[in-house]
Parts: sequence; C-alpha cells; structure tokens
Amino acid sequence: MPATRSRILLWAALSGVLWALAWPAIGDLTWIAFIAWLPLLHAERLHEQRTKGRRAFVPYALLALFIWNLSCSWWFWCVSEPFATKLISVSAPVLVNTLLMALPWYVKRLAHRAIGPRVAAFVFVVCWLAFERLHHDWDLQWPWFSIGNVFGTRPQMVQWYECTGMLGGSLWVLLVTFCIDAALTSFTVQRKRAAIALGASFLMVMAPWFASVWRFMHYGTAQGKAVEVVVVQPNIDPYSQKFGGMDAMEQVERMLDLADAKITDTTALIVFPETALQEGATVDMRTGELALNGLWENNLEGSRSVRRLRRFQQEHPRVALLIGMSSDKLLGRDEVLTVVVRPLGDDRNWYESYNAALWMPARGGLRSYHKSKLVAGPETMPFEEVLGPLTDLALDLGGTTGTLGQQEERSVLRDGASGLAVAPAICYESVFGEHVAEHVRNGAQLIAVITNDGWWDDSPGYKQHLAFSSLRAIETRRDVVRSANTGTSCTVDQRGVILNGTSWWEPTAFRATVNSNQEITFFVAHGDLIGKAAVPIAAIVLLLVLVQHFRKRRSV
Repeated sequence: MPATRSRILLWAALSGVLWALAWPAIGDLTWIAFIAWLPLLHAERLHEQRTKGRRAFVPYALLALFIWNLSCSWWFWCVSEPFATKLISVSAPVLVNTLLMALPWYVKRLAHRAIGPRVAAFVFVVCWLAFERLHHDWDLQWPWFSIGNVFGTRPQMVQWYECTGMLGGSLWVLLVTFCIDAALTSFTVQRKRAAIALGASFLMVMAPWFASVWRFMHYGTAQGKAVEVVVVQPNIDPYSQKFGGMDAMEQVERMLDLADAKITDTTALIVFPETALQEGATVDMRTGELALNGLWENNLEGSRSVRRLRRFQQEHPRVALLIGMSSDKLLGRDEVLTVVVRPLGDDRNWYESYNAALWMPARGGLRSYHKSKLVAGPETMPFEEVLGPLTDLALDLGGTTGTLGQQEERSVLRDGASGLAVAPAICYESVFGEHVAEHVRNGAQLIAVITNDGWWDDSPGYKQHLAFSSLRAIETRRDVVRSANTGTSCTVDQRGVILNGTSWWEPTAFRATVNSNQEITFFVAHGDLIGKAAVPIAAIVLLLVLVQHFRKRRSV
C-alpha cells in the first residue's frame, strides 16, 4: 500500500530535525550528520511509489531544509529591532537559504527522471558541492550551513582539512550517506550487495576518522615562533552603550585598563574587538577640512582615539595593537563615485564608510584594513544597483550600517619590531576558509579574529561562529587569536582546540602564548580544489541532464 502524504511529510521533516541535532551549539551530536539525509531519501522513494514520479518532490525537500535552517538560526530573532524590520530582514535569510539549498535536490529529481536513481545520487553530490562553493562568493553569500561546518566542535575528526578544506567534510558526509542508503535499499533484495555497501560505509567513516585522530595526537602544536598576546573583551552593550550610549573615549579607556592589567614586558600584540573605536566623523562644512576627532582614514592620526592609543603605545613601545573601528574616508573631488558612496549633506562632498581594523605596529606605519566579506543586509545591500531603494529595511546593527566599502586585497599586517605577520578576519570573514587561506598565502603567520557577537544575546549564534574558527586553524595550521566584544574570546591552537575561553557577558582580558607558524598547508597552497572541480563538473552534468530530460519529454 502506497504511503500517505502525511507519512512522507513526517519522513522529510525528520531529516530537518536530524540536521538540527547534528549542528554545533544546537544538538551538537555530530555523528548524526552521516544519517541526517536518509529520512529525506526514504521520503523520496515513498513519493515515487505513491505518485509514479508525476508530482514534484521538491516541496518535501523544502520542508526538511526549512526545519534545518530555522532550528539552527532561530537566534536571528534575538536582535533588538522592531517586529516589522525583523520579519523582513531576519526571516529573509532563512527563507532564501532554504530555497537555494533546494536547488541541488531539484537537479537530483531531474536526473532521477531522465537517467535513473544511481546517476541521480552522483548528480546530487556534485551539485551540492558546487552550490556550497558558489554560495561562498556572491551577493547572497551565506556558507553558514555548508555541511563540512558540522565538525566545528569536533576538530579531532577532521585534521585532514589541512588538505581538503571544509568542503572535504561535506564530501565525506555525502559519500557516506549515499553508501549507507545503498546498503539499506539493497538489504531486502540483495543481502550480499547490502553487506558490501554497509562495510564500505563503515570504512569510509572510520578510515578518515582514525587518520585524523592519529594526526591530532602527533601534530606538534608549538610549531613556529612563540608570541605573547593579550586579548581584550570589554563587554560593552551593543544596544545601549557602544554606539552612542557611552562616550567613545570612555570605551577606549575601559579597554586599555583591561589590557594594562595583563600586559608584560614580553607582550608583542594586543587584540581588541570589532568596532571597538567609535567617533563621530565630522567635517567643517565651510572649509571641507577634516575634524581632528573623527575616525577619518584621510587623517587617522588626528583622531582622539588614535592619539590616546599612541600614548598607550609609548608606555609599551614593544607592543603592536590590532583594534576594530568604524571608519570613513572622504573622497577627492576627482574620484569616481561608486554605489557605496554617501553624500556629506551638501552633495558636494562624498565619503565611504567601512567596518575596519586599525593596525598600529610597534615599528612601522599606521594601516587600516577594510572588511572584505560583508553581511548581506546590515553591511551591504545585495545587488545594490537593483535593490538599493530597500536599504532602509536593513538591520541597524550600530556603527556603520548600510552598504559599506570593502577591499579586494587580502592584506597581511606586519610589525617590524617582532616580525609578526597577522591575517585580520573581521567577524563574518572567519566563516570563509579560502578567504582566510588567501591571507595566509600572502604571508600571514597568525590569524586574528575580531568580532562583536553581542547582537544575538546568549544564543547558539556566537557559539557556532566560534566553532568555525577551529576549522580555519586546521585548514591553515595557524593559531587563532579571537577577541570578541563579549564571550567567547579565546585562542585556538593549530589543531583547532579552543583555549583560554572567556565567559559570556564578562568584561575581561587574558594573556596567552601562541605560535606564529610559517609552514604552508596543501589547502593554503592550492585552495579549495573540491569546490573548484565541482563547479565545472556540475555545469556539465546539469547540461547533460537537461538534454536527456527534454529528449525524454519529446519521446513521450
């Protein structure tokens, strides 16, 4: 007797629930990832039996994907915004990402009808990997739910990310899933084939895991030069204090007091969080001259914050400072105006705003780094040329909101005194493995993540974000120094193990010794080979599937 629609819905929904149980900071039962797709694959077979392929299966996949997205990112709703704004700006990522994640399932169904179920499984694996790769680099980029991220809290399982990157974990899960599925579907008709598939599944799980554990146990975490760092967590409320509620210089003094309590004569680097520096950027409208108290990149040395930091640095001349800031740059009259520029009241002066990091080396010139991977909504309007009028609906997360300027260069911040070469990663940038690897490829020996995760309250959001730093450490074999406005600030060693973790909602600072490694991993040297290969293969496969699909339709 064919299954009822409600039964198929329940099987599909179970897949979404299993992904939630597997996901970091939600269920955190990582091993469930290897079976999370199985109920949806079973639902697909029940649907095929019930309808003989005459109706679309994608709505069932959408249900599973929506449950996965919603249950693992419900913390979006913790942001303090009016309900109407949240309804649009917070719900959109869940809904849009659900639709995008359904595309590989749609192609799988086309392949199933046009060619057959075995080829459809291969098509799905390739298309899913291509989707994850492409979802890392376009206006709606949101790689949060790439399958390989599920191992963020289990670094001992994926030490081989130093070769494959995070997409290696996605491929691992997909291959094991379809191998187990083959074993289950063959069990009642071909026991021998089922046993072979089950044995292959076991080997596919255990071999990479054992290899990873061996590498984890034998990897020397002290590779590279030892460096003493101080990490500051000021715990300034992003809603009531940071952006106007507390004087900007009072915030600076709080952070410097915390740092001063931990600094020693051997400290080489102090790391402060994202948007730590906040000053009203003003210009004398009569003369067009820059005010001395604004964070204008045309004259950073003139800002009150930088002058105060310079005095601190004079007291500690061996220390380099990395500190987040909301900065602006006044454009010259002859510069080309882009879609991200903003008028200065009279439409005669224009400027760009940045979510930036200020680098103050112990020896060397002042530098700024502009966040390159911007969050769609709060920091950039996707497809700005078309959707620019909707900018007012974006979440206002303080500081510099709206579409910000960004830089293409993957900068390395160097200190001539200590020899340090630091890769800056501002908040969301730490989610992108190949982005961070490009900094390391350019010579970075240490990764510094500066973030402000206080928008989402004490929720799974900042815990998931933290877990992804472990993957970056493994991929690059670089220590990570993580400064958050509020918990969790920490260091991450080259095996991805989190150390010195701070508590949530606690003003604190800590001192730690990390290592500035110079060795280059296979992943850093060659990039995301899995994703790069999957995209053209998926394009060819999709073309062949479409050709076969239309041929079959014409022959009916």
